[in-house]
Amino acid sequence: MNFPIPSAKDKPAPRRRAFCRLPIAFAFGVCLAMCALGELAVPAMTGRVVDQAGLLGGDAARVENAIRGLEQATAGQMAVLTVPSLRGDALESFSMRVAEAWKIGRKGQDNGALLVVVRDSRGIRLEIGYGWEGSINDARAGDVIRGMGPFFRSGRFADGCLYAVQQVQGFVTGKPVAGRVVAPSGPHLATSATPAWLIQVVVIFLFLGIIFLRVMAGSAYTTIGRGSRSYGGWSGGGSSGSGFSGGGGSFGGGGASGSW
Repeated sequence: MNFPIPSAKDKPAPRRRAFCRLPIAFAFGVCLAMCALGELAVPAMTGRVVDQAGLLGGDAARVENAIRGLEQATAGQMAVLTVPSLRGDALESFSMRVAEAWKIGRKGQDNGALLVVVRDSRGIRLEIGYGWEGSINDARAGDVIRGMGPFFRSGRFADGCLYAVQQVQGFVTGKPVAGRVVAPSGPHLATSATPAWLIQVVVIFLFLGIIFLRVMAGSAYTTIGRGSRSYGGWSGGGSSGSGFSGGGGSFGGGGASGSW
């Protein structure tokens, strides 16, 4: 049986093969742009409270004192970070990068917690270290965030953070914290009529549109090294305390996210 031998005409032309690779190259370029534009640099840990969004003001010291009390009662650590916005980054991935960099909690015990508050998108994330996941499961972390809502909606951001610190301490020790802050009540504290998920969808579509326009214009960023992706950092805000550093604790993604 004789089989036909393919001729040179049957082989795809080099130009055609190169043209077929264009969509793949374009998709890869979009992915690089999303990586370059989507991750915020982790801010420096200048204290137990890093208030870059300026939500706490002079009350940041109250939050830090509450964290000091938590440290004495639990032998663990906790930190609070507020930022103006995520600028397209995902709250969960950003908070995990912060937790991995700051290493809140004692090495080998992983007894730490990190509270991240995003001003513009009204996002809250509570990261729980491995060692505290038994005392503060995801459901309890979600309860803490929901309990912070009334404080934040009434503009009492420091009290909301105090509530979170006290709840974490209470769950770990199994004892209520003396002098607990009281949540405000009243009809004016109703949740915004705009669902949080709808706001997030709109932000995602706007961000993807910006990426597409930048890629088409040939101005997409190409620096993809982790730790070098940033928007030049935030300006303004402040921090509370100094001489504080993480103890080498580890996090595995336990915790919860929410909004107010």
